[in-house]
Amino acid sequence: FIQPNTNINEKMIAWVLTKLEAEKKADLLELYCGYGNFTLPLAKLFKKVCASEISKQNIAFARQNCELNNTHNITFLRMSAEDFASAYHKEREFSRLKEQSLNLDDFDFSHIFIDPPRAGLDEKSLSLVSEFKNIIYISCNPLSLRANLNTLCKSHEIKHFALFDQFPNTPHLECGVILKQKG
Repeated sequence: FIQPNTNINEKMIAWVLTKLEAEKKADLLELYCGYGNFTLPLAKLFKKVCASEISKQNIAFARQNCELNNTHNITFLRMSAEDFASAYHKEREFSRLKEQSLNLDDFDFSHIFIDPPRAGLDEKSLSLVSEFKNIIYISCNPLSLRANLNTLCKSHEIKHFALFDQFPNTPHLECGVILKQKG
C-alpha cells in the first residue's frame, strides 16, 4: 500500500514532523513501515530506527529508498507486527533477527510509529504499542482507530489529532494521533 494523494501525504508527514520537533527523542520503532514513506523523514529526528513490515517487496523498496536518500540509521526487518511483539517480549527466537545480527536490546525506543491496515491493530500488537511512552498513530479507518483508542486511552492521553482527506469525495479519512503515556 502507498499513500495515493501526494499533496496530502506531504501534509501528513509535515504534521508528524512538526509535532515531534520539540520532543526529546532516542530511537523509533515503526510497525507497518511499508516502503518507508514515513520512515525516512522520521529518521532525521531519531538516533536509530527499527522499521518492520511483512511485505518482502516493500522492505526491498524501503532499503532502496534509504540508498537513494543516503539514509543510514534505519534497520528494516521483514516481520509482521504480531511476530515483532513476540520477538520484543522474547517469547521465542526469530531467525530473521539472527540473520541480520539484530538485537532489539540495542535500541532505546522512546517512540513507536504505527500505520496499520484498515482493520487496525490486532490484540497482541495493541498490547505492545500500549507499552510505549510516545505513540504516533496514522489510521486510514476512523472506526478501527476509535476501537484501538478505547484501549490506548486507558494508559495514554491524546496530545494531537488531525484529519486528512486523502481520498476526496469518498467517506474515507486518514487520521493522525499523537499520544503520550499518562503520568
